[in-house]
Amino acid sequence: MILFTAHRESITLSPGQRWAAPAPENTYRDTAASDLWEIVKSIRTGTPWREAVKSRYAQSHPWLYRVVTSPQRDLFFRQHPPHANSRVLDVGAGWGQISLPHAQAGHSVTALEPTPERLAFIEAAAHQEKIASRMYFIQGDAFEIDFAPQFDLVCCIGVLEWVPKFRAGDPRTVQIEFLQKLRSALAPGGQLVIGIENRLGLKYVLGAPDDHIGLSDIAVYDADLATKKYRAKTGGELRSFTFTEAELRDLLAAAGFSTADFHGAFPDYKLPETILPLNELNQQLTKTEIPTEHNGTDGTTLPNQAELASHYRSLAQLGVAHAFAPSFFVRAYARSASGPPASR
Repeated sequence: MILFTAHRESITLSPGQRWAAPAPENTYRDTAASDLWEIVKSIRTGTPWREAVKSRYAQSHPWLYRVVTSPQRDLFFRQHPPHANSRVLDVGAGWGQISLPHAQAGHSVTALEPTPERLAFIEAAAHQEKIASRMYFIQGDAFEIDFAPQFDLVCCIGVLEWVPKFRAGDPRTVQIEFLQKLRSALAPGGQLVIGIENRLGLKYVLGAPDDHIGLSDIAVYDADLATKKYRAKTGGELRSFTFTEAELRDLLAAAGFSTADFHGAFPDYKLPETILPLNELNQQLTKTEIPTEHNGTDGTTLPNQAELASHYRSLAQLGVAHAFAPSFFVRAYARSASGPPASR
């Protein structure tokens, strides 16, 4: 079972159970709610969930289809698996691309997702895969839920950069508070894993559009300049932010994490093909073929592959290519821990 407090209520869930807070008006969606409810209905009536997604999106939204169904999505966790029978919290669980594989691997998984139809999709797929008995399903906002410190692994994949978009306040402060909430849910020795784009990813420096705002030459700059450029371009307020390695380390430290190890993900964390520790990346890029890079907004192949490869090789020879990896996976440990736990 898992324990948490929400809206001044103490809640205990048994495996397979679902709890829902009132649905917020504004949550992250990458498809129309009506579309996803139709997919959920199809799954509940027996259509294999991958086939249901394929039927709806393989032709009309091929990038979304790939991101939702690709087995590459959880590659980092297959390469760096948690210890057996871990308690896993997947925050912003989306379509379940991280929750479902962890449950299939035998872990106890709590899928926390604020968007109702997304959580319904995860639950329907879990029942179809016969792994719902190893899962808990919570519809809610991480800021409004207080977990007991009980999780060995907290997953935050493609979520941190979006948090200020859906919560008022200074974006950096909101992101620090979010990380503090995740840290408070970790059991002693537990770890937080973040998947996020690198603000200085080489493809962005060379003009590829940012994955979140769909614009070039804005999000690649530091927060102050990016905010000014976004307002000048759109008239709106920039609320989605990614970070360099140094900036992300500072953010984690401010949230109470003392130790973090970084990996570079190519072509990105969404569909990783190659994942390298940052301290090995420069050496490896001088002898490893770099995966084809794509536009993170729609998955189309970028036209400047030769230029990217040339720059990566030169930067690797200079010993600085790690600073320009397209995406990061980060494992972070709280100050109460002495660092990464021994292998178990």
